Amino acid sequence: QHHPQQQQQPPQQAYAPGHQNPPAQRPPQVERERDVPPPGGKEVEDLCSEADKYQQMRDYERAERCFRKALAIHPKHSRSLCNYAYMLHVGKRDYAKSEELYRRALLLEPTRTATLCNYAYLLHSDKRMGEAREVFL
Repeated sequence: QHHPQQQQQPPQQAYAPGHQNPPAQRPPQVERERDVPPPGGKEVEDLCSEADKYQQMRDYERAERCFRKALAIHPKHSRSLCNYAYMLHVGKRDYAKSEELYRRALLLEPTRTATLCNYAYLLHSDKRMGEAREVFL
């Protein structure tokens, strides 16, 4: 069988030769969203990190105060929600409040690995094996 050779065409240019292509234009709202830092930005991150340190020292009262402050500034800060939930689960054994915070975090970032793993661990700790498995299906 004989296949005719196809001639390759040079790529078509959108603009006349010698003219530079204009810079890509982004919608103005995307630019604004990207340039606006999240509420409390660095302060929230610092509070969350401080809370994590207190949690490691098993000073759950101070850790909780830091998490609450962080979430008062930025109620949708996923890391604070997840880490606070973990502290309530492992440190204070408050499974109901922990689950509430994990669910809030997962509504914001449904595929965040740390939140999914910790939530499954909470369900496992609460002897809810079937639900724990469902987290990853």
